[in-house]
Amino acid sequence: MPFTYLNLIGLAALVGAVCTARYIWWRFFSYQGIPKHIPWVGAPDGGAFSRAKVALKSFFGLKPLLVEGYQEYSKRDQLFILPNIVNGHEVILPTKYMPWLLEQHDNVLSQYETNRQFMCGDYTMLHKDMLGKNWPRLADTVKREMTRDLDEFSEAMADEVQDSLKCLWGSKTDDWHEINLYDVMLEVVGRVANRVFVGLPLCRNPGYLQASMGFSKYILLWAMAIEMLPQLFKPVIGPLLTAKDYIHYKRMNRYIAPIVKERLAKQQEHHALGEDSKTSEPNDCIQWALRDMARHGEDPANDTNTMLSKRLAIISFTAIQSSAITITNAVVDIAATPLSIQVQESLRSEVEPLFNPQHQEHDPIRNPWSRNSLSKLPKLDSILTETLRLWGILTHGVTKAVVPPEGITLPSGEHIPCGVKVGIASYGPHLDEQVYGFDGSSPLVFDAFRFCKPGAGMNGQNEKGEKKKGPLPGLRFVTTTKHYMGFSHGRHAW
Repeated sequence: MPFTYLNLIGLAALVGAVCTARYIWWRFFSYQGIPKHIPWVGAPDGGAFSRAKVALKSFFGLKPLLVEGYQEYSKRDQLFILPNIVNGHEVILPTKYMPWLLEQHDNVLSQYETNRQFMCGDYTMLHKDMLGKNWPRLADTVKREMTRDLDEFSEAMADEVQDSLKCLWGSKTDDWHEINLYDVMLEVVGRVANRVFVGLPLCRNPGYLQASMGFSKYILLWAMAIEMLPQLFKPVIGPLLTAKDYIHYKRMNRYIAPIVKERLAKQQEHHALGEDSKTSEPNDCIQWALRDMARHGEDPANDTNTMLSKRLAIISFTAIQSSAITITNAVVDIAATPLSIQVQESLRSEVEPLFNPQHQEHDPIRNPWSRNSLSKLPKLDSILTETLRLWGILTHGVTKAVVPPEGITLPSGEHIPCGVKVGIASYGPHLDEQVYGFDGSSPLVFDAFRFCKPGAGMNGQNEKGEKKKGPLPGLRFVTTTKHYMGFSHGRHAW
């Protein structure tokens, strides 16, 4: 019988059907290499259809599954499988394993690999190594430079906040108009972040801001969509979905490239004259990246200046998106609480003394936005901590991927194969009544000043119950623990 086009179409349909069936089985029914004796949250019978039902539920109802798993298993010091049809199933450990989890080297349990998978970094991050070997360099550089000059940046950032709110909200208190809160916060945070990253006047340039915020806005959505695709389709559809983000990056590069060229020319002039160029260098992320590239033997004068712009685009995304969402949630929480007026009055009474002219006369060089000043705002800090506890960007807290090809063995004895993600979820501990219901208040309800009260749970303490010193002493918001993982926890906390 001759082979016809109909035979070819039938064969293609058969292959497609088999691949689709394998994909559906892996995504919904399979244990994905995880030992089958570990309980599957929401499916106590372990049946295939029960697992598929819970896996489907994870798409819109991941947080209830995290709470259920925490109450049923984690609080009993047991492991459980968290189904996740977007990023793959995970093994969730009880919080008692946190010290063991954090002490594992990155070549054993890698948070970078988890981030790369979660963000579909090969497609959304402009370069395949951006969330790999490039990310530690980038994160360490920004953390080091920001920490060293934080007081200096705080004044510039405060100036940008005031200017941007004046432009976006107006200066007349009796002139009411409707706004989209998230869009406004996105632009405010975008301007503030770029005040540090690129400085004036570029941080207020409408074209650059539009490109920077446009790049940041939909990355998470594209990452989720690409991750849901079968592996065969990702190289084709991934670049199509992220094409607009790539256009935004190219627009950013049009502004950054001339600045890089100008600064490199000035450096050469100083070197030719035997002068130290560092004394006149701007203090922004562009300059930090140039110094970092020089330390690693990279030549920004060549095509690597596009890599500098790519790094700047990625660090802008990490700063803008998460901060805009958190501040939006905080404003909504304050507005929605029944005690909204009292909360606002308390915040004003706490902040106003920092700007009291009498205080300025006694200490004219005092910076009201310094680390020391901000550490004396426990009510404001409490609100931000409470918002991040309830509506944190990270529902998983600390999640790492198994790297060794032979897998690893957990302290409980279970062997976990390579590629499986292992971690401790934050959403369950964040709602634990034994931690956050210490004064009888429900951890499910926004309590603006929960963390100003005596005995405010485990937050702000280390694993031994001792007071932990964070980057801003006295502030809980930036101090992560095993019961508060708003920024993850450990050396990779962001």
